[in-house]
Amino acid sequence: MRKCVGVLMVVCLMAGSAFATNSWTASTGSWGTASGWNSSTLGPGVIPADTEQVKILGGTTCTLDVAAGTFTANKVTVGTSSTLANLNIVNGGSITSVLEIQVGDASGKTGKVTQSGGNVYLNGISTKSSLLEVGYKGGPGFYTISGGSVLGNAYSELDVGPRGSANGGVGTVTMQGTGGSISVGKLFVGVQDAAGTYTGTGTLAFEINGGVSAINTAGAWIDPTGLVAAVANLSVTKTGALPIGDIILINNTGTSGTVGAFDNIAWGSTIALGGVNYTLTNTYIGSGDGVANDVALIVPEPASMVLLGLGLLAVRRNKK
Repeated sequence: MRKCVGVLMVVCLMAGSAFATNSWTASTGSWGTASGWNSSTLGPGVIPADTEQVKILGGTTCTLDVAAGTFTANKVTVGTSSTLANLNIVNGGSITSVLEIQVGDASGKTGKVTQSGGNVYLNGISTKSSLLEVGYKGGPGFYTISGGSVLGNAYSELDVGPRGSANGGVGTVTMQGTGGSISVGKLFVGVQDAAGTYTGTGTLAFEINGGVSAINTAGAWIDPTGLVAAVANLSVTKTGALPIGDIILINNTGTSGTVGAFDNIAWGSTIALGGVNYTLTNTYIGSGDGVANDVALIVPEPASMVLLGLGLLAVRRNKK
């Protein structure tokens, strides 16, 4: 398939409106199956060409696999009706985006991306960031990753529950185990503008199974305005074995602190998993950069546990 590289990528951005919008209409099937597509300009039976806009319609499931290879997207929207739209990304399938990937759409249109392999490349440029928006303009949107990678450059953003409409975006990103990875320039969870007009509700969910992959970002904003209408939630569950030691959830590789806080659980709170009481912090040093800005679950230091044990022993002796 054709690729937009270098200067051509900028041309694709500026001329995006000149390309066809391709809608996936089959109930299920592979991205590379021509009969599943309907082009706004060429009619049915045409596989989207690189740089064009793609819509995965409600009530359908499209699988991006080796038959499609790497698709360079102007814009991809998953969810165009209240009926769930599904995009599965598996080994061999990849999207290179120079504009937007929207999961969920305006007025409650529901979209879900399930990534078990392949790659999503968010290759923004200095004048236009490349956005992965989960819960776009009301959504709801769901992005679940258990394998493969979301790879962004410095001009990329992952927006979970993004602002963008008075309805507010409602989005959830779920990291399942250690098989998948997300690396972006910026991470926003539950965003609201200063005027309170545009709001979002975002949830980061981590399912621990032998560990969990951290979200890597050069900057993290979690309900940064602290206003009531925007909401940022954290969910951590144990679906398998717990790792030994602390668990990093957001690996902030930038030099600034992680801004804001989750609405459903405060920094310093205890999260109990499988008999282990972790403490939630946003000042963890875990990426080797020496900056205390990572979000993590930490277990008590061995010395603290010994002191705690001695204290409990003293209490028991005093009761005798």
